[in-house]
Amino acid sequence: MLPALRVVAVLHALSFFLQPILAGMFLSGQDQAVDSHATNAMILILLCLVMTVLAFPVWRRGQLPRAAFTNAAGLLVAEAVQMMAGFAHLMWLHIPLGVIMMGGIASFMPLVMRPQAGRADRRRETAGASVTVLPTAEAGE
Repeated sequence: MLPALRVVAVLHALSFFLQPILAGMFLSGQDQAVDSHATNAMILILLCLVMTVLAFPVWRRGQLPRAAFTNAAGLLVAEAVQMMAGFAHLMWLHIPLGVIMMGGIASFMPLVMRPQAGRADRRRETAGASVTVLPTAEAGE
């Protein structure tokens, strides 16, 4: 499941990075870009939902830290609020929340992409550890 989570996380990040581009196109006078911005927002939330669902079992299996799941869940909530603020034309909330969410994605991606040893691997490493005693020189030898 970790590879699937990584793919969805990358698609989510790419979709997120497209949002300010589409908003800028709309502000530059391309009126159809606002429809693309809204459509991409729905795709973004769907990707975040899938990402959150995938993050839960990956975290529970010990392949990722709990922060990966909680970050994904927090992003899901923030994106839902973000979309509602956008449709309600509450730009005083919509724009700063988008900036905050960028920080959430920036902290989520390293958690998901960093190679992590699972719980089973750590137990095996600990169980296989042995103590080696080296002979020491006695005084007077």
